[in-house]
Amino acid sequence: MGPKRTHWIASLTVLSVWALTPSCAERPSGIPEVEGWTQATEARVYTADNLWEYIDGAAVLFVEYGVRTCMTADLTAPDASVTVDLYEMGTPLRAVGVFKRESAGRGEILTGATIAALSPPYQALMVKGSTYVKVNAFEGELSESEGRRLLQGLAAALPGETVMPQEFSLLPEEGRVPGSEGYQPESFLSLAELRNCVFADYEGADGQTWGGFVVLPSTASEVWEALAERWGSFEHDGLTVLFREVPYSGLVGVTRTDSGMFGVSGAADEAQLRERLAVFASLR
Repeated sequence: MGPKRTHWIASLTVLSVWALTPSCAERPSGIPEVEGWTQATEARVYTADNLWEYIDGAAVLFVEYGVRTCMTADLTAPDASVTVDLYEMGTPLRAVGVFKRESAGRGEILTGATIAALSPPYQALMVKGSTYVKVNAFEGELSESEGRRLLQGLAAALPGETVMPQEFSLLPEEGRVPGSEGYQPESFLSLAELRNCVFADYEGADGQTWGGFVVLPSTASEVWEALAERWGSFEHDGLTVLFREVPYSGLVGVTRTDSGMFGVSGAADEAQLRERLAVFASLR
């Protein structure tokens, strides 16, 4: 076993424990103060049990990603009135995962934050540590500059690191489409058996784009057993590959080695599936 594989196994072990450790940062006592903005309503706090009372059916997404609390209040400024929601997601991975779902994969660098997305004149989104911040304008217009300033003011008061979640380091960098990273806790590719996956798009030498993903180590064995009961299989380079065809995602295949469980999607046929699995394995 080479140094690269040994390092990979050590990383998987650390990340497996880290992913199950709740955030120890304390929640601020209220919505942070931001210069130029005045809090117009008292903060309200919801949990996973009653979040639906606030956002109706949209609560399903947040519960899926393990939301702990949502603190919300209205803020006003001369040109706009907004609602600020602070979702405590428990871990940075869950926070970025739900951010990517709500921002349709968009994201940009913002000073003091992990990632942000501005959609003037009505919305601004951000992650800082394990907190997902959602700002919606309900009166006036939230300009890009004012939205950026508001997010930065909130970020400065929120706990947590500004780096992307460590689990994304399990995805190979070579060929990865920038900004395509995401996390799906349940039903990845709409398959109930696939869960707890980090994923990204990859561009091959032929210019075609396909998906690569890694099942996080905390659930890899359980996921493999569930797939083995339902998916087809074949042998490739001494490894067992489980596969099935998925609507809109082509052939999807997964395999596992000493370095973990990973897979690819978007293959047109078995030959292409084998090729892309080999490429993804070599990048790791």
